[in-house]
Amino acid sequence: MNWLLTLHVTANLVWIGSIACVGWLVAAAAKAQDRSAAVLARGLYLQVAMPAFLVSFLCGALRVAMAPSAYMHLHWFHAKLTTALVVIALHHVLGAKAKRLATAAAAGENSSESMQGGKTGGILTGALLACAFLTVVFVIFKETVVP
Repeated sequence: MNWLLTLHVTANLVWIGSIACVGWLVAAAAKAQDRSAAVLARGLYLQVAMPAFLVSFLCGALRVAMAPSAYMHLHWFHAKLTTALVVIALHHVLGAKAKRLATAAAAGENSSESMQGGKTGGILTGALLACAFLTVVFVIFKETVVP
Protein backbone atom coordinates (compact mmCIF):
# COMPACT_ATOMS: atom_id res chain seq x y z
CA MET A 1 0.00 0.00 0.00
CA ASN A 2 2.83 2.44 0.82
CA TRP A 3 4.54 1.77 -2.51
CA LEU A 4 1.32 2.67 -4.30
CA LEU A 5 1.07 5.95 -2.37
CA THR A 6 4.74 6.65 -3.12
CA LEU A 7 4.18 6.13 -6.84
CA HIS A 8 1.01 8.25 -6.75
CA VAL A 9 2.70 11.21 -5.03
CA THR A 10 5.84 11.00 -7.18
CA ALA A 11 3.78 10.90 -10.37
CA ASN A 12 1.80 13.90 -9.09
CA LEU A 13 5.01 15.89 -8.61
CA VAL A 14 6.17 15.17 -12.16
CA TRP A 15 2.68 15.65 -13.62
CA ILE A 16 1.87 19.00 -12.01
CA GLY A 17 5.34 20.39 -12.68
CA SER A 18 5.31 19.35 -16.31
CA ILE A 19 1.73 20.45 -17.07
CA ALA A 20 2.47 23.83 -15.48
CA CYS A 21 5.46 24.15 -17.82
CA VAL A 22 3.22 23.20 -20.75
CA GLY A 23 0.83 26.01 -19.76
CA TRP A 24 3.64 28.55 -19.50
CA LEU A 25 5.04 27.48 -22.87
CA VAL A 26 1.57 27.74 -24.42
CA ALA A 27 1.25 31.28 -23.04
CA ALA A 28 4.75 32.20 -24.26
CA ALA A 29 4.10 30.71 -27.71
CA ALA A 30 0.87 32.67 -28.07
CA LYS A 31 2.33 35.93 -26.79
CA ALA A 32 5.47 35.89 -28.91
CA GLN A 33 3.98 33.83 -31.76
CA ASP A 34 6.89 31.46 -31.14
CA ARG A 35 6.69 28.23 -33.11
CA SER A 36 9.45 26.51 -31.13
CA ALA A 37 7.68 27.12 -27.80
CA ALA A 38 4.50 25.62 -29.25
CA VAL A 39 6.35 22.50 -30.39
CA LEU A 40 8.12 22.22 -27.01
CA ALA A 41 4.79 22.53 -25.18
CA ARG A 42 3.26 19.70 -27.23
CA GLY A 43 6.31 17.48 -26.78
CA LEU A 44 6.41 18.04 -23.03
CA TYR A 45 2.70 17.29 -22.80
CA LEU A 46 2.98 14.01 -24.70
CA GLN A 47 6.30 12.77 -23.33
CA VAL A 48 6.12 13.84 -19.67
CA ALA A 49 2.81 15.28 -18.49
CA MET A 50 0.54 12.64 -20.01
CA PRO A 51 2.51 9.57 -18.83
CA ALA A 52 2.87 11.06 -15.34
CA PHE A 53 -0.86 11.81 -15.26
CA LEU A 54 -1.66 8.23 -16.26
CA VAL A 55 0.59 6.77 -13.54
CA SER A 56 -0.92 9.12 -10.95
CA PHE A 57 -4.47 8.32 -12.02
CA LEU A 58 -3.92 4.56 -12.08
CA CYS A 59 -2.21 4.53 -8.67
CA GLY A 60 -4.96 6.69 -7.17
CA ALA A 61 -7.69 4.51 -8.69
CA LEU A 62 -6.00 1.37 -7.40
CA ARG A 63 -5.80 2.83 -3.89
CA VAL A 64 -9.51 3.64 -3.92
CA ALA A 65 -10.36 0.25 -5.43
CA MET A 66 -8.57 -1.49 -2.56
CA ALA A 67 -10.90 0.08 0.03
CA PRO A 68 -13.75 1.93 -1.72
CA SER A 69 -16.15 2.07 1.22
CA ALA A 70 -13.45 3.51 3.48
CA TYR A 71 -12.71 6.35 1.06
CA MET A 72 -16.31 7.10 0.18
CA HIS A 73 -17.20 7.79 3.81
CA LEU A 74 -14.47 10.40 4.22
CA HIS A 75 -15.75 13.94 3.59
CA TRP A 76 -12.29 15.34 2.89
CA PHE A 77 -11.88 12.75 0.14
CA HIS A 78 -14.86 14.15 -1.79
CA ALA A 79 -13.36 17.66 -1.64
CA LYS A 80 -9.96 16.30 -2.71
CA LEU A 81 -11.50 14.33 -5.56
CA THR A 82 -13.46 17.36 -6.78
CA THR A 83 -10.39 19.60 -6.95
CA ALA A 84 -8.38 16.76 -8.52
CA LEU A 85 -11.03 16.44 -11.25
CA VAL A 86 -10.72 20.16 -11.98
CA VAL A 87 -6.94 19.73 -12.27
CA ILE A 88 -7.50 16.82 -14.69
CA ALA A 89 -9.87 18.91 -16.80
CA LEU A 90 -7.40 21.81 -16.94
CA HIS A 91 -4.64 19.36 -17.84
CA HIS A 92 -6.63 18.27 -20.90
CA VAL A 93 -7.52 21.85 -21.87
CA LEU A 94 -3.85 22.86 -21.76
CA GLY A 95 -2.94 19.76 -23.77
CA ALA A 96 -5.52 20.67 -26.41
CA LYS A 97 -4.16 24.22 -26.60
CA ALA A 98 -0.61 22.88 -26.97
CA LYS A 99 -1.78 20.57 -29.77
CA ARG A 100 -3.56 23.41 -31.56
CA LEU A 101 -0.54 25.70 -31.37
CA ALA A 102 1.90 22.95 -32.43
CA THR A 103 -0.35 22.02 -35.36
CA ALA A 104 -0.53 25.67 -36.43
CA ALA A 105 3.25 25.96 -36.11
CA ALA A 106 3.81 22.79 -38.17
CA ALA A 107 1.47 24.12 -40.87
CA GLY A 108 3.50 27.31 -40.97
CA GLU A 109 0.69 29.45 -39.65
CA ASN A 110 2.13 32.33 -37.72
CA SER A 111 -0.89 34.57 -37.67
CA SER A 112 -2.24 35.97 -34.44
CA GLU A 113 -5.51 34.15 -35.18
CA SER A 114 -3.83 30.74 -35.09
CA MET A 115 -2.02 31.63 -31.86
CA GLN A 116 -5.04 33.29 -30.22
CA GLY A 117 -6.15 30.18 -28.31
CA GLY A 118 -2.97 30.03 -26.27
CA LYS A 119 -3.28 33.46 -24.70
CA THR A 120 -5.21 32.04 -21.75
CA GLY A 121 -2.43 29.55 -21.02
CA GLY A 122 -1.08 31.56 -18.10
CA ILE A 123 -4.50 31.98 -16.49
CA LEU A 124 -5.30 28.29 -16.92
CA THR A 125 -1.93 27.35 -15.44
CA GLY A 126 -2.60 29.56 -12.42
CA ALA A 127 -6.01 27.95 -11.94
CA LEU A 128 -4.47 24.48 -12.29
CA LEU A 129 -1.82 25.24 -9.66
CA ALA A 130 -4.41 26.74 -7.30
CA CYS A 131 -6.58 23.61 -7.58
CA ALA A 132 -3.55 21.35 -7.16
CA PHE A 133 -2.71 23.31 -3.98
CA LEU A 134 -6.27 22.85 -2.69
CA THR A 135 -6.06 19.13 -3.41
CA VAL A 136 -2.97 18.90 -1.20
CA VAL A 137 -4.61 21.03 1.51
CA PHE A 138 -7.58 18.66 1.67
CA VAL A 139 -5.26 15.67 2.06
CA ILE A 140 -2.93 17.16 4.65
CA PHE A 141 -5.51 18.87 6.82
CA LYS A 142 -8.23 16.22 6.28
CA GLU A 143 -10.93 16.56 8.93
CA THR A 144 -9.73 20.02 10.01
CA VAL A 145 -10.75 21.56 6.68
CA VAL A 146 -13.75 19.40 5.79
CA PRO A 147 -15.57 17.94 8.81
